[in-house]
Amino acid sequence: MNNLAIDAADVCVQRLNTVILDGVSLRLQRGSYCAILGPNGCGKTTFARTLTGQMFVTSGSVRVLGQTLGQTDIRALRRRIGVVNPTTDAAGVHVTGAVVDADLSATEAVITGFFATVGLYDRPTDQQRDTARHMLDIVGLSQRKDHRFGLLSTGEQRRALIARALVNQPQLLILDEPTAGLDLAGREQVLATIERICHRPDPPAVMMITHHVEELSPRTQTVYLMKRGRFIAQGPPKEIITPELLTQTFGCKVFVRRVHGRWWLEVLPEAWLDL
Repeated sequence: MNNLAIDAADVCVQRLNTVILDGVSLRLQRGSYCAILGPNGCGKTTFARTLTGQMFVTSGSVRVLGQTLGQTDIRALRRRIGVVNPTTDAAGVHVTGAVVDADLSATEAVITGFFATVGLYDRPTDQQRDTARHMLDIVGLSQRKDHRFGLLSTGEQRRALIARALVNQPQLLILDEPTAGLDLAGREQVLATIERICHRPDPPAVMMITHHVEELSPRTQTVYLMKRGRFIAQGPPKEIITPELLTQTFGCKVFVRRVHGRWWLEVLPEAWLDL
């Protein structure tokens, strides 16, 4: 069996005269954890969408879980991929994992993951209901199972979306800025939830997309720094999370330190003069 969850080679995406991705290559082993780190608008989400067939590449090749995109049943492949993307695209169109019907209960919202829909239009089986409740237990929402999704806090909604992404026991989990818009406690709860998932037996391969280094898991094996549609550096965190490379990536002079296995950035006020 192919041991790669992702094998993307020299991927380019161009729309009209705009180059969005320019020769991007990434390989992720099954069960491994990587992170893509870069500023807003650098192409991170576009790359994630190429992996689920939501964005067609202009050139290059993409293999996900041993299947070549363009030569496989993308609907069947998507059932093996969990996506948490708490945003909508520029046109306001729903994307996988982005939103669900706010009037659904938390359990029903998670069940929609079986059908890849924003509403619950099919009759779920008892087993699907049991699985959804179990996943809510795993993400720490056992007391919110019957609450309306729209009445959950933003952090609770995000954890429910993680449960939704896990119902099909995916072999690849794509986390596209899963803590966007959360307060400190909400962010840490989501990150802790992700850690619990990764510590379970036979965890999925994880690709974390973020622009905050403090969100990188201590389990991260490879970090890809992205800027203007390219990976400008890649490697183990201790080699990549440096002041020089992060300053280059974000266009802002930064300092970095590691405390208890997590990375933290510092920007001194004098750096504001250069922005």
